[in-house]
Amino acid sequence: MSNQPSNSRPLAVQGRHTEFAGDTKFRFLCHEKLTCFNRCCRDINIFLSPYDVLRMSRKLGLDTGDFLQRYTTRLQLRGQRFPLVIIKMREDAGLACPFVTERGCSIYDERPWSCRMAPVEIRGENRYGFAFDSDHCHGLLEDREWTVGEWMRNQRNDNYGELERGFDKIPQLINFTGMLALDEHIRETFYMTCYDLDKFRRYVFEGSFLTAFGVDGDTARKIKNDDLALLQFGFRWLARDFDLRKSMEIRDEVLGS
Repeated sequence: MSNQPSNSRPLAVQGRHTEFAGDTKFRFLCHEKLTCFNRCCRDINIFLSPYDVLRMSRKLGLDTGDFLQRYTTRLQLRGQRFPLVIIKMREDAGLACPFVTERGCSIYDERPWSCRMAPVEIRGENRYGFAFDSDHCHGLLEDREWTVGEWMRNQRNDNYGELERGFDKIPQLINFTGMLALDEHIRETFYMTCYDLDKFRRYVFEGSFLTAFGVDGDTARKIKNDDLALLQFGFRWLARDFDLRKSMEIRDEVLGS
């Protein structure tokens, strides 16, 4: 594929220095013939959202707890009250992503949000750039053009905001106590509810949760077997109805102290 259309001026080199608005065209195309193919899937922090964890674990036929233990690392960054989750790179394979193969991603149809966005990164309100330079990502030298909206639709990435509505507001709505044991419980409850969905399902249905938090029958039936409905219920519960005392009592009842 030609990197420079005929009868045109040379194209500007794209890279980390590049910034653009959502309706501005950028150039990118990834394919197996690029010499850098799979290079972006090595020695990199790939952060996972709750919906990422749910989709990836189901793709692999794993309980969410097993998936988290086997394939992820939990991070507690300085100044960050709640934990983050990233993919655990393979130390025996040059820090390659555990899902990458010679032909590409083995879970491509359920790959994480950040992988779908790559090489585009969000830098602010209607501000975007690239996570790589063109000497690392040769796809930036291709001439296929996109706007951010076109790229997100092409990568099936345009509905995440709706599916995870309310998740980003949770840290602003839960107050910490300043007491180590209580605050650790709050963090663990957040992690369970947002990431370890199968454990959260036990928490909701194997004790007094439904009664303690007044969950109606229709809602209970819906969230019992619908993963996405349960995940979204968990976001609402943390944001609106979380009660420290009740949540600790149910934890001791279902999971042990």
